Amino acid sequence: MSQEVVELKNDKVVKASNDKEDKTLPESDPFVVVKKGKSPKLSPKSKDFLFYEIALHEDEKELYIRIAGNSGSGLHSKLWCKLEDIFTLLDQQKDKTMKSGILKTVMSGGSSNNSGFMSAILRTLSILEPVPDNVFLHRHSKVYEQVKADLRALATKSVSCN
Repeated sequence: MSQEVVELKNDKVVKASNDKEDKTLPESDPFVVVKKGKSPKLSPKSKDFLFYEIALHEDEKELYIRIAGNSGSGLHSKLWCKLEDIFTLLDQQKDKTMKSGILKTVMSGGSSNNSGFMSAILRTLSILEPVPDNVFLHRHSKVYEQVKADLRALATKSVSCN
């Protein structure tokens, strides 16, 4: 009788047995991408872009966001972050300036680039805007509340389409 081992290889579930047979099974992905985009990096010296995805988690009916790619250098996590967690954190920062590092509390993954890259993406989405005279500090954009409402509506719309 062969013993089976289940492991994850290249985002696919692989069943391995000691009889040298590997059977690849599709991994169940609960995320349905509802919006994709690209964002310039924060540094005015950079010509590179970050790519992001916003997805609906089918089971939770919640929106998630992730850094999906980078046209230049800089490691980052591709793990999903609940958009509502970002809103909760940012709601506590109303009328304050903030550094990108504040996002570390809601983001998974160990890369030090994650929070800066996500800040750039949140600027592209008009959730954040730069503070005058300091390109690396952020504040709520003037349309923060409207963008938040629009994104929440996107989740509702996506749920009703499924």
